[in-house]
Amino acid sequence: MPHPSESDPWSGVCAIMPALDEEGSIGAVISNLRRAGIRSIIVGDNGSRDRTAEVARAAGATVVPAPHKGYGRACLAALAALPPSCHTVLFCDADGSDDLRLVPALVRPVARDEQDLVIGSRALGRQEAGALTPPQLIGNWVSTTLMRALYRVRVTDLGPFRAVSRAALQRLQMQDPAFGWTAEMQVKAFRLGLRVAEVPVDAKCRTAGRSKISGRVIPVFRAGWAILSTVVRYARADLAGAQQRRPSTMRRRSRHLALSPQYLRQRLATELMA
Repeated sequence: MPHPSESDPWSGVCAIMPALDEEGSIGAVISNLRRAGIRSIIVGDNGSRDRTAEVARAAGATVVPAPHKGYGRACLAALAALPPSCHTVLFCDADGSDDLRLVPALVRPVARDEQDLVIGSRALGRQEAGALTPPQLIGNWVSTTLMRALYRVRVTDLGPFRAVSRAALQRLQMQDPAFGWTAEMQVKAFRLGLRVAEVPVDAKCRTAGRSKISGRVIPVFRAGWAILSTVVRYARADLAGAQQRRPSTMRRRSRHLALSPQYLRQRLATELMA
């Protein structure tokens, strides 16, 4: 599979964006991705009832319909449209909450074949007030704590802003149709012994529209259940090529500290006082 040349370091890098009713933000997100050097952008339109698809096309993205609701379904639909030349896939949200100035920090280690999966950790970076709600902070802490216990890895975030090689995606055989998608990618990567790294990224408030989860009890519960059940299910799932125990190299790759209860309390106090 081709890798970027010195003259065109972004050749073969594609961005995928699941989107649902994000007409107010998606155009700027696509423009910022193109400004970062990514020319191939695929939007998985998850049944938007507004002008999301129209705005995305006008901004230069390819739009793939994914009418059946589900974050994972939108990602899978977009993945099916990847061009043959793509070797590195960047995932980001359509709501403007990802700091796309940090795209190179995620993409370069994968494009250079130094890592298989690079996750943008909001826990290691800076967070705008209100960017992550208390339920999100709690859910992230519970999920990553469970990952550390079951998979013996150091992990701080399940953030959707991430880069992964196409070869790794083929091994991962992603399936989750909903909000277990990001957790599935991580825990399968751990089980398969892939090279996984985290880099600090800044979390921003969405630039337009309304979150489909935050502030709504039932969606929060469903998302939390999907994530936690995914983390538990794949701990002992029968995966081709999976490792039953963490390889020793995995310990050396993890150089950052895990999200501590003290950190969580500090972040919750900040959010509640904002």
